[in-house]
Amino acid sequence: MTDNRRERLHHWRDVIALLVARDFRGRYQKARIGMVWALASPLLFLIVFYFLFGQVLDLGIENYASFAFTGILVWNWTQSSLMSAVTSMSGNPGLVAQPGFPLATLPVVSVAASLLNLLIALPLLVILTLVEGIDPTVTYLALPLVIAVQFVFTLALSFLIAALNVALRDVEQILPILLQLGYYVTPIFYSLSNVPDALQPYFALNPMVTVITAYRDILLDGSWPDPLALGLVLAGSAIVLWLGQIYFQRARQSFLEEL
Repeated sequence: MTDNRRERLHHWRDVIALLVARDFRGRYQKARIGMVWALASPLLFLIVFYFLFGQVLDLGIENYASFAFTGILVWNWTQSSLMSAVTSMSGNPGLVAQPGFPLATLPVVSVAASLLNLLIALPLLVILTLVEGIDPTVTYLALPLVIAVQFVFTLALSFLIAALNVALRDVEQILPILLQLGYYVTPIFYSLSNVPDALQPYFALNPMVTVITAYRDILLDGSWPDPLALGLVLAGSAIVLWLGQIYFQRARQSFLEEL
């Protein structure tokens, strides 16, 4: 690795760390209960889902609280990352106009900052599994791998929507609708086994199904996630990330003009 490349990577690392810290502090520093808000939203959804689908309309899912909370936390990471990334260019014209600023770090910051919320909530999820009688197993060692796969998948989409939204502001209006639809066609509060057999192949095309299933395999079933399924998601995400980077680098020439 050349000295220039090493210096550039160090610079990117420092910029990402600084912006992630700024973003995280900005979210909670003026809130009275601070980082508790990172847990408030998923806990509220958990309570609603547990009441509706664990008590009123029993879906017959074992350890439903842990099951639903896993889906909520994993989905929230991707959703909050994309909602942040879509305006990472259009919402930071000062940084875009700054000569030499590494714009490609902004989508990375969106994903990394939202990852912190997941990491804050993970201990609570583990406690919930213990309360429901699920003991930790050696499969916990696979969690970093699954987190890495989801990171690459989310980052790939983040680069695309960040660049697209500069030229086409409709993207930030369409994205919440697509995420809302994705919420219901992803087995977050229901199991894939509840889906009719004829529709299951279509659900399997959703990468988030594979990712959420992997988390549940590790945390709830004590089994290793499917390496082939995760490998396909990682490979597909890497390709999209590569294409997204190419589009991003080409589009960045017009960012300042569009903004």
